[in-house]
Amino acid sequence: MAYFKISTDKKGKLKAKIQALGRDPETDKQKVCYKLVKNDNDLTPAKFHKYVEKCAIEFEEELAKAYELKTDVKKLKVLTFDELATEWLESVKKNWSINYYLRGIGITKKFSDYLKNNRLSDKPVSEITVRHVQMFLNSFEQKNGKQDNTVCLKKDLPKSISFRALARDGVITRCSSYGLKKKGNYIVRETAQKICEIHNLDFDEYFKPNERNKGYSAETIKGYRRLLRTVFNEAVRYDWITKNPVCATKVGSGNSNSSLRPVNEKEVYSIAEAQEFMKALDELPEDLIYKRVPIKFMLLTGVRAGELNGLRWSDIDFDKQVVHIRRNRLVAKGYGIYEKEPKTKTSARDIPLPTPLIDDLKEYREWFRIIDDDFDSNVDEYYFAVNICREPVYPHTVGGWLKKFQDEKGFKRVCCHGLRHTYCSLLLSQNVPLQTVSKYMGHSDSTITLQVYSHFIPDTQEKALNALNNLF
Repeated sequence: MAYFKISTDKKGKLKAKIQALGRDPETDKQKVCYKLVKNDNDLTPAKFHKYVEKCAIEFEEELAKAYELKTDVKKLKVLTFDELATEWLESVKKNWSINYYLRGIGITKKFSDYLKNNRLSDKPVSEITVRHVQMFLNSFEQKNGKQDNTVCLKKDLPKSISFRALARDGVITRCSSYGLKKKGNYIVRETAQKICEIHNLDFDEYFKPNERNKGYSAETIKGYRRLLRTVFNEAVRYDWITKNPVCATKVGSGNSNSSLRPVNEKEVYSIAEAQEFMKALDELPEDLIYKRVPIKFMLLTGVRAGELNGLRWSDIDFDKQVVHIRRNRLVAKGYGIYEKEPKTKTSARDIPLPTPLIDDLKEYREWFRIIDDDFDSNVDEYYFAVNICREPVYPHTVGGWLKKFQDEKGFKRVCCHGLRHTYCSLLLSQNVPLQTVSKYMGHSDSTITLQVYSHFIPDTQEKALNALNNLF
């Protein structure tokens, strides 16, 4: 007879764990099998109890049928990590972003290779311990002292070399050509050798071995840890393991495994710097309006780069003076450009538009109307971030515009996400309520905003001391 126990999860929702006795079809030995039932339909305790009783009977019948047919059911067999990761990746591909899916492929493959080297690849996930995962994570912190397959540019290459021709011939990519223009940068050894062969250069004269023994950053390793934790949570959900082995691991010397960190003041513009930045933007020629307005838009709305690229003119409400954030436009290596829903549920939001920006948007709208008399009827067809031909730009293009503008005007380097940080810091420095700022930023929780940007709230220490002093 099946046994079950009803309890509540961390969010207070009812759940039940069913335990029943079955037989392994291969060994014919008895084994205890488990099944987890969640109250996804928000049933009352009485109705949920009846529902669990029904599930327990069905589970017993399922086990009996599996033994009779001498076949395995998914819940009877504890999968290996490779099998579990394959199932998990299929789910990610359907429900998550392409970038996260591709990242999942890379990280799970690395862990799979680690398991193969330690003869654990054919073992069920229940035999993977905390120490196994910890040793995997530690391997990325260690400096192995091995020379990698890149070489360092000792001096500038001759001006006679055409990087455009090399890119056209497939020797290098257009992106890597920028790195080859500056000594001290690194390039794959085979590529460097091809360049020397084509242009009859002495390899040792222009290139030297790369002897860096650099491990991965703590943030990168924490990202590996988070993804593995998600994969092993599937095993917990199937009751193959009672505890997630990844949760007990640590990255770095501290106890925190969170990737959140306070934003450094060097990563944002101060109020004075932001004013100078916008003034310089306004001084750009009229024919560069398609560059000026999107950059200014990021600073004054705090949108992510992907949200800016996914923005259409139909998302801008001039009557209510708000912009509706409803999609991301991203690019993934090996996949291309694609659109998806915002990063989180709270990322789908409305952001107010300041009056000066409204004026810029109206001017920008007239620039679109020049080529389309029916622009107002076709606003859903036009993207906001476009090139001079009014065509949507490559997702990284606006970042290139920003970098070039900063270099030409002498501003410090602040990336597109840095403009988002600037927007948040400016609001907090002007005593805008934390909950309001968190809402406009699209954070899932205001504690995220507080943890990352609290040092931008003015006179925090002084207010705390005054509150304590008033007690006396």
